[in-house]
Amino acid sequence: MKIDPQILEKYFKGNCTVEEAAMAEAWLKQPEAPEVDDWFGQMYALSQPVKIKKTGNHIYRRLYSVAAAVAVLLGVCTWLWQSGLHTAGKAPLAFNWDTLSNKSNDIKLLSLTDGSKVWLGPHSSLAYTYNYNDTSRELSLNGEAYFEVAHDPKRPFSVRTGELVTTALGTAFNISTSNLADGNIQVSLVEGKVSVIAASFSCILKPGQMVQYSEGQVTAVPVVFKIREVLDWKYGKLVFDGMPLKDVFAKLQTRLGCRIIMDSTVSGRRKVSGVFSAGESLDNILEAIQYVHGFKIVKLGGNTYEIK
Repeated sequence: MKIDPQILEKYFKGNCTVEEAAMAEAWLKQPEAPEVDDWFGQMYALSQPVKIKKTGNHIYRRLYSVAAAVAVLLGVCTWLWQSGLHTAGKAPLAFNWDTLSNKSNDIKLLSLTDGSKVWLGPHSSLAYTYNYNDTSRELSLNGEAYFEVAHDPKRPFSVRTGELVTTALGTAFNISTSNLADGNIQVSLVEGKVSVIAASFSCILKPGQMVQYSEGQVTAVPVVFKIREVLDWKYGKLVFDGMPLKDVFAKLQTRLGCRIIMDSTVSGRRKVSGVFSAGESLDNILEAIQYVHGFKIVKLGGNTYEIK
């Protein structure tokens, strides 16, 4: 089954028709989707990332006899924000917030009333003020989201994550609050310009730059990020590119809504490189990583695992 790359581009940007969206989603359900990897390559090149050095053993999908194809790469559902965000002429309620939660493993595409779009990651939540788009555009994020901001210099667009505030006029950027084991917040700029501010820190990001910040940190230096790894979730993948084992487990917890308890002796200097579909089961992913690194997996019940 083939698909027009232009339809894929429109689908990933949230601009396609209902018929085109259905066509793209049917195509994405195939076990192999090379055009998505081509799209990754184009996006990756835009950020001018650093060259990747091969480290350690690599995992590509499964390393041994698990040949079953993954049925679903990506599920996208659109929410249209209506009465809750249309508050023109009403008394301002700047300190009142409402929250939209994504408790699934899929991605939720939010179309805001100002024309901005938000791809809300799995097991993430986004809060908005009741007077959103009256005089300002304020959001609060817990988890991961990708933002395409409609240009409006009269109404600043800002996202709060803990004590960190990211402000933009018209741009595209990604924020994650829980993908790293140390709890650092990651702000990654794809297009445009954003300011990132906390009580003891501020910086301006350029396209292709990321800043990592934890509460109480005095300084943080922007670095070049790997767009293929940062935006993997938006394109229905889990990408690990020489990622420390403890961060791999943190990312899996965020993306798959699970709990992974790791013995302190397991991590060390171990790193993981590999690509999985976002629809791959947690058991299969852990087994593939276990095959390389030799740890023991104990399932404690429910969606909780212990790594020894």
